[in-house]
Amino acid sequence: MSAPLAAEGHALSLGRRQNQISLLRSRQFDLVVVGGGITGAGIALDAASRGLKVALVEKSDFASGTSSRSTKLIHGGLRYLAQLRFRLTREALLERSLLQKLAPHLVEPIPFVFPIYHKRLEVWRVNTGLWLYDFMAGIRRTRIHHRLSRAETLKRVPELNPNDLRAGFVYYDSRTDDARLVVEVLKAAVDYGAVVANYLKAEQILAADGRAHGVVVRDLIGGETFDVHARKVVVAAGVWLDRVLEGSDVVPKQRVRPAKGVHLIVSRSRFGGDTAVVFPTPDNRLMFVIPWQGATLIGTTDTDYDGPLDEPRASRADLDYILGVVNSMFPNVHLTDADVVSIQAGLRPLIAHAGDSTAKISREDRVFENADGTIAIAGGKLTTYRRMGRKVVDLVVRRLREEGVLLRKLRSRTRDVPLGGFAERPRRRFSRFIRRRKTRVRPPVGASAAWLSPETVQRLWRSYGANWEAIANLAAQDRTLAEPIVAGQDAIKAEVVFATRHEMARTLCDVLARRTHVALLAPDQARAAVADVATLMAHELGWDETETRRQIALYDQEIEQFSVEPLRGAGRQTSKLE
Repeated sequence: MSAPLAAEGHALSLGRRQNQISLLRSRQFDLVVVGGGITGAGIALDAASRGLKVALVEKSDFASGTSSRSTKLIHGGLRYLAQLRFRLTREALLERSLLQKLAPHLVEPIPFVFPIYHKRLEVWRVNTGLWLYDFMAGIRRTRIHHRLSRAETLKRVPELNPNDLRAGFVYYDSRTDDARLVVEVLKAAVDYGAVVANYLKAEQILAADGRAHGVVVRDLIGGETFDVHARKVVVAAGVWLDRVLEGSDVVPKQRVRPAKGVHLIVSRSRFGGDTAVVFPTPDNRLMFVIPWQGATLIGTTDTDYDGPLDEPRASRADLDYILGVVNSMFPNVHLTDADVVSIQAGLRPLIAHAGDSTAKISREDRVFENADGTIAIAGGKLTTYRRMGRKVVDLVVRRLREEGVLLRKLRSRTRDVPLGGFAERPRRRFSRFIRRRKTRVRPPVGASAAWLSPETVQRLWRSYGANWEAIANLAAQDRTLAEPIVAGQDAIKAEVVFATRHEMARTLCDVLARRTHVALLAPDQARAAVADVATLMAHELGWDETETRRQIALYDQEIEQFSVEPLRGAGRQTSKLE
């Protein structure tokens, strides 16, 4: 892969929101995508990189729904392998390998320890499954798993329950920053000409003569309503998909079945080391304990959900379930409510299926096509977003060719589109027959400046890739921007300016919860830093004193969903999840 192009602004910015809105109002597009999560972002990038004219609208902030509330993994899915869903596992593992190359800063291979208890036969079964997992990934593409003795397992993860422990295995998957991945995919789409904007709610699908030709959107910030015209409408709205399609369905259908997943974040000091742990729960799920962003992420649950779709909340039963399972596996850790820095609930947009529990429903995606020509997609997982985008755009291209809009096939290019400001790899004829020398993009080891520590540079590289220097340059121009947003956290104030100026952040929660995550990593949900962050954003966005106070009050309301404090007074509950 070629050298970074950060200095040239390659895939640096989402553009100014008002300019993007002007383009949305005035242009005719080939397709408009409704939904700014990872699926919608992947569709926009795939279509724009083929040369199509693409618009994307999101009713809240980018990745504010499911795509910022995942287990932060790019993985094949051991659970799917155990369920004999070989095709899904194989596709995900191939995508994992590809994303490690396209986004080396955001997709990082890490070791996972899988402890084995009780039955000797289980050692053989897990070993066989991991060999199949490695084989599906491609032996040359991944580090091979290996077995640990009982003593080696306890040495690797000393907090594990030693009773009846027989052995363990180390295998490799990748962790990611899900919200930043979405933003980087969108930046790449904009770099190819896509027009995107957040806080635009699609209120109605435009139709004439029974055919969809755009959407009516309302600007939730400016208050105006206008039309976005496109030859094709694609809905990638996750758990909101049925609501968006409600008006275009001749007969209303339920396509999506929301399932709630809850994650906790606790201090890294409660779980030492950089090794992740995965283990089966008593009700035959998999629980993950993952080092992430200097803390530890624990999750997840998997239950039916019929509550409000916006800002789903974790319950006391969710919290007690996770604490109970983790304390059973790590009895000396003794996690309590007081150890939980933040809690987060997200909704998976599973394909509607009657009868089975949500844990048994396949994570495979499905594409729907309405009679009016509207195309929608639901299901899927973070890891396979690129394949989902390719599938949808293949259908869009096919329909546009049938209508005479396109005269030739436009093939997907996203296998060669890197994320994070790195230069695109040149496409070569017969490249699959050419043995290429392996190249890797490495972080700027040892790079530093008088105003930034090497640790800060490493964090910036892991979050922004080749564009890390753009944030460093902001701190060089104003040394106060090199200060941390929250004392004890790695994110610096220059990231606030960058997120507001280049990543379309429009609220305090956009910056603190999604662009930098300090709201999830600080025990007070970063409330101590809100005034300083609001001052920086006010300067960038032109907020007056009244608007600044309103934004701070809005942050206090929004951030409550991540706080465990409201659950502490609810009393301990037993939880038997479906």
